[in-house]
Amino acid sequence: MSETAAQRTAPARARAEIDLAALRANVRTLRALAPGAALMAVVKADGYGHGAAPCARAAVEAGATWLGTATPEEALALRAGAGLPDDVRIMCWLWTPGGPWREAVDARLDVSVSGLWALEEVTAAARLAGHPARVQLKADTGLGRNGCQPGEDWFRLVGEARRAETEGLIRVTGLWSHFACADEPGHPSIAAQLTRFREMTAYAEEQGLRPEVRHIANSPATLTLPETHFDLVRPASPCTACRPAPSWAPPPTSGSAR
Repeated sequence: MSETAAQRTAPARARAEIDLAALRANVRTLRALAPGAALMAVVKADGYGHGAAPCARAAVEAGATWLGTATPEEALALRAGAGLPDDVRIMCWLWTPGGPWREAVDARLDVSVSGLWALEEVTAAARLAGHPARVQLKADTGLGRNGCQPGEDWFRLVGEARRAETEGLIRVTGLWSHFACADEPGHPSIAAQLTRFREMTAYAEEQGLRPEVRHIANSPATLTLPETHFDLVRPASPCTACRPAPSWAPPPTSGSAR
């Protein structure tokens, strides 16, 4: 046998076996840790390589009512082909100019807006669609990765969003942000970001916005910071789908469900 043939028939060096029963168990446990909040299962990057559609379905079966993706293409694929109930909300947050805004509006996606350029593009798409877009305003509370800066930038974004809402072009469904160091207990940035988030959401509500959800809690905050849970938590639940449920989670009721 030639060396080339041997390379072609060699067994794979790594294999991931995704245990959807473990994923469902973990989602149920995370829901119990945040009983007053809805749960968004983040399934970006093809469910972190575990398969976005099956992981999304398993998370919804376990009680997730929201799904999160990074790009609109990921969200549109879930809406179109994952076999999810119609009432499951899907949010995407990484947009570039000229993105598929019209498709997102028609698919009833929640789109994240961090600046006036994005608000202008989604409102234009809503005019063409003939029905309002679901928009979530992202505040940069200190991570420095996407999000609208506090102060004048936030004031202008909130004001324009409120104007678009009164014109029937958008519905501001959420106000949100992301922690930088929630996985480092006691890190001073946690309290600082939480204070800024409260201030920024309070301002938006003073201006007349009435979001369905306010959310900042990522995976570590969901686990350790109940004061950050607000209306929605965003754990990346598939992260533990390819190994046994951790000791704090109930064991799966059956074997692997692939």
